[in-house]
Amino acid sequence: MRDTITILGIPIDNITKKEAGEITEKLIQQSNKSCQMVFAPNVEFIMYAQKDAEYYELLKQAKLATPDSIGIMMGAKKQHKQFKERIPGQAYFREIIELSNQKGYTIYLLGGQAEVVQKAKENLEKQYPNVNIVGTHHGYFTKEEERAVIDEINQLQPNVLFVALGAPRQEKWIAEHKEELKVDVAAGQGGTYDYEAGRIKRAPKIIQKIGMEWLWRLILQPSRIVRMRVLPIYFFKIWFAKDVTKGKFDH
Repeated sequence: MRDTITILGIPIDNITKKEAGEITEKLIQQSNKSCQMVFAPNVEFIMYAQKDAEYYELLKQAKLATPDSIGIMMGAKKQHKQFKERIPGQAYFREIIELSNQKGYTIYLLGGQAEVVQKAKENLEKQYPNVNIVGTHHGYFTKEEERAVIDEINQLQPNVLFVALGAPRQEKWIAEHKEELKVDVAAGQGGTYDYEAGRIKRAPKIIQKIGMEWLWRLILQPSRIVRMRVLPIYFFKIWFAKDVTKGKFDH
C-alpha cells in the first residue's frame, strides 16, 4: 500500500529519496516496458491542475509522485501531517543516476537544448564512470519530428526515460505516448539538465536545506517571476480550505 498525502486532489508519496530510488527499481524490474509514470509535483503543478481537468487526472495516475517543494511540505503541515523528506527533482534524478552507475540500468535523456542535454550527459559520465546513458535528444522537436524521436527511444528501450520539456508539457507528453513508449519508467524532470550541465548554479546547501531553492533560482532567472505568481494563491488556498485534500475537480 502506498503511503500518500493528498494536496488539493493530488496524492503525493510520503517517502525518502532512498525509498524513491527503491520504488523506481521495483518499477523497472516489474514493468516489462509498460512505461510507468513518475512525476514530481510542486506548487505550479498543483495549481495548474486546478484549471486543467486532463492534467489533474493524469497527475493522479503516477506510479510515484515525489514531494518536490517547500509548498508541498506546507500543504501536508496544514493537515497536521509531515512528509518524511523533501525530494527536489535533481535529488531524485541523482538517485536514479547512482542506481544506473551501480547496477547498469539504462537511461535516456530527452529535453532541453541540444548542447545542454549533451553537456549534462558528459558531466554525469565524468562523475559516474559506470553510468549507462544510452541516448539524448533535445526538447525542441516538431510534431513532424516526434515520430523519429519516439522510434529512437524505442530502439534503445531504456529502463528510465527522463523527460525535461517543462510542465505541463512533459507530463502530458509522457501520458500521450505511454502506450507506445518501450521504456520501464518515464519521469518528468523539469530543469535538472541545466544544473547538470553547469548552466545554472545549484543553490548553496543552507538554501537547499531550508527549502528556498525557488528563491535562489528566481534571483538567477528573474523571468520566472511570472510563474511564481501562483505561490500566494496556493498558500491562500491551502490555508483557508475547509478540506485541503480536495481539488477543484473532486465531486
